[in-house]
Parts: sequence; structure tokens; C-alpha cells
Amino acid sequence: MPRQNVLDHTGHTPHAWDKADTVAVKEAEARFKELTGKGYWASEPGPNGEAGRLLKSFDPNVETTNFMPQLIGG
Repeated sequence: MPRQNVLDHTGHTPHAWDKADTVAVKEAEARFKELTGKGYWASEPGPNGEAGRLLKSFDPNVETTNFMPQLIGG
């Protein structure tokens, strides 16, 4: 079951959804667009601790997507 993890100042919030449920897929895509529109980076972790990849668009076949806010230096 695919999962989206939203990381922020409160910790992380997981959102699991079913690829066979068209409504859930649309909600996951809307979450992706909302968060990346707010400046969050979306990434897919690599296998066995290897480097992952940055996601520029929603892919319902990605098993885990991590959303991280961009860091702001000071």
C-alpha cells in the first residue's frame, strides 16, 4: 500500500492509500500538488539505504513518498 509521509515541525504524519481506490488516488495526487506547491520537496527513498530520487510529479506507483519542507538559512 503506497504511503506519503509529511515531515514538519511536529514530526511526521503518514498517509496510506489504496492504488485501486480512484478517490484515494485523487486525494493523494491533490496532497502531492498542495505540498509541493507550498515548497515541500517530495522524494522517493532508495532501496537498502541508497540515495533516492526527487519527485517532480505525482506517480501513483511510488510506494513511499517523503515530503520535507525546504530548509531556510539565517
